[in-house]
Amino acid sequence: METLQLPMDRSFVRVGDLSKNETKVLYSLLKFPGDKDQEIHERIGMKKSTFSSIKLRLQKRRVFQALNVPSFPRLGFELFITKYGQLNRLTTIEERMRVAKSMLQEFAEEFYIASESNRAINLAISENYTEYDKNHSKFMQLYSLNNFLAENGMHIVPFPFEISTFHAFMDFKPMLERTLGITPEYEKKLALPREPKQEKPFSVAEAKVMLGLVRFPGRPDTYIAKKMNVSRNTVASAKKKFLEEELLYPKIIPNLKSLGYNLLVFIHKKFNPGSTVEDRVEATELVKKELTPFIYVSKDLEGIIVTAFRDYLDFNRTWGNVLKIFLKRDYIREEPLVYTLSIPNMTVIKSFDFLQLIEKRFASILSNEEYDLSPADDPWEFKE
Repeated sequence: METLQLPMDRSFVRVGDLSKNETKVLYSLLKFPGDKDQEIHERIGMKKSTFSSIKLRLQKRRVFQALNVPSFPRLGFELFITKYGQLNRLTTIEERMRVAKSMLQEFAEEFYIASESNRAINLAISENYTEYDKNHSKFMQLYSLNNFLAENGMHIVPFPFEISTFHAFMDFKPMLERTLGITPEYEKKLALPREPKQEKPFSVAEAKVMLGLVRFPGRPDTYIAKKMNVSRNTVASAKKKFLEEELLYPKIIPNLKSLGYNLLVFIHKKFNPGSTVEDRVEATELVKKELTPFIYVSKDLEGIIVTAFRDYLDFNRTWGNVLKIFLKRDYIREEPLVYTLSIPNMTVIKSFDFLQLIEKRFASILSNEEYDLSPADDPWEFKE
């Protein structure tokens, strides 16, 4: 069993308002997201009672949330899409939310939507571009009608899974490692595969378990079984299959604001057409080491990075160094578009919410089935 060795320097002692032991527990959860508490507390040399108490305290303070991320390409989804742009400065976030919030929340394909005073970032996954474009058309019509958009409007960048490389997807551990003074480490394999959906379709029971695991991450099998109206053995068997076949990835998502991160950063870069993803291996490793993105995807002609920093000065210094190398080595021909949002001041309409997407994916299979997706009964269930 891999044990966890951590530096005990000053930066490690405090991350945001966390104590040394709280930081240690949070980091261990990020590093071993699929492990049981028994295994984790042994890895870090902490008493079980101490570990459990700290974990519960962090949950109550909403410092993190558990998340089960489906392997979207293998479930039949074709593309990841980013949308970003400038908004009309003469309108307020309150006005926009009053008019558009319910519509945005109903878009199943959009799993993350954040907006500040004059800019917005949307992240989506879709079975095909047609389904996504239905949402985008409604968005553009409503925002144009209410004069919410700036002159340049919104930019859409699609990344078909088949031709895109996911270096990181919902991977927050390296970002915390950078803050702690630990060398950032990513998984060596792709964060999401390129392979199309599995040949054997999901059974009704498997579809219900997948939906239950996405809705109730971190919950006991008995809890999910009761909610989804299946047996405990069915949950255990399906979950084992999903994990072994990498159809589902357990993740821990930290609350960036509570950890002292103040800047959300979105970067869209267009590459030199003469280079390919394979040609830019050194550039990829540089981005991982210096910018530690939690979402990082690229294809031959362009790529996007989503990360967070504690403040603008820290980001600007780091980004300046990365940009110089990119330009010097001719990876890019022009400076990338960089959007920054103030985490304390931005409004998050949807926060890494995959439930609607998976529910829509299995709608035909589960149309006549009974199950309960009502909110979990814990009062501290994480909300951004």
